[in-house]
Amino acid sequence: MDEDDGEEEEDSDGSYEGDDEEGDDMDEDEMKEKGEQQTKKAAASFLDPPEAQGLAHFLEHMLFMGSNSCVNESMTATRNEAVNISRIFKNSLTTEPLPVKSRHREQITCFPLSAKLVRDVNVKNKSETNSVVELYYQIEPEEAQSTKMKAMLDLFHEIIEEPLFNQLRTKEQLGYVVECGPRFTYRVHGFCFCVQSSKYGPVHLFGRIDNFIKDIEGLLIRLNNSMKSPLEIIEAVHVCLLPQRSRRAKKHREKKDVISWYKTYFRESSPKCRRLAVREWRCDTNMKETQTDLKSVQQVIADAVAFKSTSQFYPSLCY
Repeated sequence: MDEDDGEEEEDSDGSYEGDDEEGDDMDEDEMKEKGEQQTKKAAASFLDPPEAQGLAHFLEHMLFMGSNSCVNESMTATRNEAVNISRIFKNSLTTEPLPVKSRHREQITCFPLSAKLVRDVNVKNKSETNSVVELYYQIEPEEAQSTKMKAMLDLFHEIIEEPLFNQLRTKEQLGYVVECGPRFTYRVHGFCFCVQSSKYGPVHLFGRIDNFIKDIEGLLIRLNNSMKSPLEIIEAVHVCLLPQRSRRAKKHREKKDVISWYKTYFRESSPKCRRLAVREWRCDTNMKETQTDLKSVQQVIADAVAFKSTSQFYPSLCY
């Protein structure tokens, strides 16, 4: 009875029939290695191109079926058959690989100092009644001090998340979606604010987000000097979730550190305050309203391709 229950549980997790018997014969290291292999295969499916869903799964069977490191009762191909399949690929794909410089590279635009960028777009769905504003602050690329930066981003998020929702959602009733949070894009740290509304247009939403950000310094100053309340809450919530280094870095942040960090990356007068506002206009709004908010905009990105062609980029870390 117990054995049957164990087999049903394994099957519900998507394992192959007979895995329980195989697992009994494997030591701890072998089980760990097998688990790592299965995790890598599952993660690869997220990289499937849209027009070729299932490609990772197909390659998994072509490359691993019958190999010494990945064999079980359901994989019937022999080692020789697997080698022959690999030779078919090798003999059929005779072209040389592209030079490194010619390969596609994922690059992130490096915003210039003091950048205040805006990109206005219309909704694609002509019946869409919601407008959306997302305000992105580009912080710094990942480096040796990344743990401290991540800890500061998490702490900043914990401090302002509730006040943001309380002000823009509860009090001002701007829209149903009011949120903020850290963003890590190809190893570049950032922070985002987002508001969606069916009642107000993007210019008004942008202005209210902007005003809230300017008031954050006052919010930080009003915190008690030791910052015991937010830090105690954060430490209690994350003590089992964050890596030890990140917990330690967050725990030793002081009020003055958070205020100094805010002034560096969010105060408009700071050269390191670099931001991009993407404003999506619902079907019944008029983009001519953009002419009324020139003070909060330094550069309007009318052509995204042209903008990127003249931009600087962070070194590519992904091919």
